[in-house]
Amino acid sequence: MKNSNPMKNILSKLDIFFPEQNIFARQWSWKQSILLFGALTTGFTLVGLFIPADGFIAFDWVHVFAPGKIPPFYPPWSQYVNLLGWPLFVGLSLAGIAMATLKRSVHVLSAVAVFLSLPVFWTIFLGQLEGLVVVGLLALPWLTPLALIKPQIAFFAFGAKRSWIVAFLIWMAISVLIWGFWPVRMFAVNSYYAEGRYVQDIAIGWIGILVALPMFWFSRGDMDMLMIAGAFMTPHLIPYSMLPFAPAIARLSPPAAFAACILSWLPFSANWLGPWGWWLGWLFVFWLWVCLAVNRYRKKKNPQ
Repeated sequence: MKNSNPMKNILSKLDIFFPEQNIFARQWSWKQSILLFGALTTGFTLVGLFIPADGFIAFDWVHVFAPGKIPPFYPPWSQYVNLLGWPLFVGLSLAGIAMATLKRSVHVLSAVAVFLSLPVFWTIFLGQLEGLVVVGLLALPWLTPLALIKPQIAFFAFGAKRSWIVAFLIWMAISVLIWGFWPVRMFAVNSYYAEGRYVQDIAIGWIGILVALPMFWFSRGDMDMLMIAGAFMTPHLIPYSMLPFAPAIARLSPPAAFAACILSWLPFSANWLGPWGWWLGWLFVFWLWVCLAVNRYRKKKNPQ
C-alpha cells in the first residue's frame, strides 16, 4: 500500500541530500563529552593565564573584542564575547579545537598536525573568534548561535542535516527580530576599512559558486567537506578563517595530514613572494577536500 502522507513522501525524496555520514573516529555520550570538554577547558584556561594579551599577541582581542568595538559586519551577539575574559576565551577556543580533533583523529600524528597548522596558530595569536565557532559546531543544533558567531565558513556545516538547517532558520529569524536585518552588513566588509580589501583576503566571491556547487553534491552529509566547499563562495576569507574545518586534517593518514599542515602555512610565503603568495592558501583547501573525498568514496566502494 502506497504511503498517502504527501509531506512524508516529500521528506523521503530529500533524503538524497542528507546521507548519513560518520565523520568521527570515536563517539562519546553527552555526559562523557561534557566531562572531557570541561577538563580540556580548565587545562587550557590555565595555559591562557600564561599567554600575554599585550596587543602583539591577541591584537584583535585587545583592540576589538575586549573593549566591545565590534565592526558592523560581525554578528551582533559577538559583542558579548568580552564577558569571557582572555584566559577563558583561550581555554574554550583550544578545548573546542582539541575536542573536534580528538573526535576525528585516526592517528595521534594526524591530531598533532592539526595543532601545528596555521589556522590554529593564527587564530590564537590574533585572539580571533574561530575557536568559539568550533565549540558551537561540536554541539549542533543546540549551540547554533555560537557556531554562527563568525558564520562565513561555519554556515555551510548546517547543510549536513535537516535538523541543523531548521535550527539555523529559527535562530536567524530570532536574531533578525532582535537586531534587525544584520546579515546584509556582512557583505560590506571590504568597504569598512579605509584601505579597502585586505591583501590577506583570498575569497573568490560569488563566482566561486561554479566550483562550490558540484563540490557540495559530493560533500553531502559531511559537515567538514561542506565547509571546505563553502570556502569557494564565501565573501571574505583570510587563512585563519579556515579554522572551523582545520580539525578535518585529523581524518587523514599521518603523511596526508602533515602535507595538509605544511600547505596551510604557504600563505606566509607572501613575506618573500609578495601579495600573490597569500593565494597559495588555496592549495591547503584543495588538498584537504580532495583527500576527504577520496577517503569517502574509497570506503563507499570498498566497505569494511
